[in-house]
Amino acid sequence: MLVEAVVVAGCAIVSDQPDSPDSEPPPTEPSRSAADRSRGRRHREERKWWGFAFAVLGWTALVAAVGALIAGQFVRVDYYTEAPGDAVAVQPLVEIEGAPVYDDTEGQVYLLFVRRRDHITLFRWLQAALDPDIDAKSTDYDEPGSSPADLDGASTSAMSVAQLAAKKLALEKIGLEIELLDGLEVASTIAGRPAATFLRAGDVILEVDGVVLDSERATDQFAATIREHDPGETVSITYERDGERETVDIETVDNGEGIAIIGVFPQPHLGFPIDIRFGGQIESIGGPSAGLAMTLALIDDLTPGDLSGGLQVAVTGTIDINGEVGEVGRVDLKAKAADRRGATLMLVPKCTEPSEPDAYANRDGYAAAVDFFESCESEVAAAKRAVDRVVEVDTLDEALAALEAAGGDPLPPVAAPATAP
Repeated sequence: MLVEAVVVAGCAIVSDQPDSPDSEPPPTEPSRSAADRSRGRRHREERKWWGFAFAVLGWTALVAAVGALIAGQFVRVDYYTEAPGDAVAVQPLVEIEGAPVYDDTEGQVYLLFVRRRDHITLFRWLQAALDPDIDAKSTDYDEPGSSPADLDGASTSAMSVAQLAAKKLALEKIGLEIELLDGLEVASTIAGRPAATFLRAGDVILEVDGVVLDSERATDQFAATIREHDPGETVSITYERDGERETVDIETVDNGEGIAIIGVFPQPHLGFPIDIRFGGQIESIGGPSAGLAMTLALIDDLTPGDLSGGLQVAVTGTIDINGEVGEVGRVDLKAKAADRRGATLMLVPKCTEPSEPDAYANRDGYAAAVDFFESCESEVAAAKRAVDRVVEVDTLDEALAALEAAGGDPLPPVAAPATAP
C-alpha cells in the first residue's frame, strides 16, 4: 500500500490507496561528485564560523553596552551643570508671629534659582552636551573649599545670611529696631568637618578659648582666635542652645592652605522683636541670590497695600544688612524661569564695572573682573529678551522705587523707631 498525504484546507489528511501497477518509482537525484560534497562541507563550515563570529560580536556589544550604562550612571567627573530652575512665590512661604500681616495682595514676588549639580555623572555630562539650556563646566574639587561638602555648607550659610539681612531690613522699614547681640550664630557647618559633630544651625557661639565674643568685634575675634592654632590643635568653644550653655573642645583641621579651621559658618547674632520664618521650598534652596526677593516679600507682608501693584515680579540679587544689592550669576537662566511663570517685571542687580587695573593685586584679578562684568552684561541682555521689563538696581531703596514706578503702592511713612507689638 502507498501512503499518500493530501493537504486540504491547511490540514494533512492521510489515506490508504492500493498500489497501481502502472505507477512509476519516484525519481532519484543524480549522484554528486566528491568535489561537490567537499564544497558543501566547506560551505557548512564557513556558515558555522560566521555564525560563531557574529555571536561573539553580539555578546561583546551587549557587554559593552551594559558597561557603558553602568559607567554612565555611576562614574562621576569633575564637572558641574547649571540649568534653569524655577520661580518661587515667596509670600506663601513666610510665617510671621508678633506683627500684623497684610497678605491680601494680588501680585506676587518670586525668587529665582538655578539648578546646579556637582560632580556629575557621565550621563548628565552627555545630557548637557545635547541640551542648550544646560551648561557643563569643569572644576577642580580638590582645590581648598571646593569639595561638594564645602560648597554645600557655604551655600546653606549664604541662604541663612540672606534671610538674616531680609528680616533686619524689612523690620527696619516698618520702624522696628534690631539689636546686635554678643556672640555669633551658627549659620551652617560642613559635613565631615569637626564642628559638625558638636554644633548645629541656630547655636550661638559665646566664647572661643575663653575670649568673649562681643557684639561689635565677634566675627574678627572668632576668626583670629581659631587661626592662632596650628592644624590638629584643639580649640575650646562655649555655645548656647535652647537656653543651655555648653563648652566643648574641637580639634582643628587644615583647610588645604595650612590654616586651622573647624568647619563652621558663623553669622551676626541679631535680636529680632518678632518671629519670622521661611519655610517650604525655600528650605531646599541655597546661595545668597534670593536676598532681595525675600526682603521685598517681607516688606509687602508687613505693610498695607500692594507693593507689586498686582504684577508678577521676578527678583534676583544678594542683599547685605545695609541694603546694598549685590551681583549674582546666571541671570539669563533665571530669566527663563521667570518667563515660564508669566513674570512681566524682573529686578536684577546692576553690573559693576571693573576698577582701574592698579586696584587689583595682579593681572589675573583684573582679567577676572573684566570677564565677570562682560558676562553680567551679556546675561542681563538675555534677560531683557526673555521678560517684558527688566530693571537694574543697586540698593533696596532703588528696588522699592522701581516697584512704585511700575504701579506698586508706596510704603507708609515711618515716624520713629517703634517696638514690637
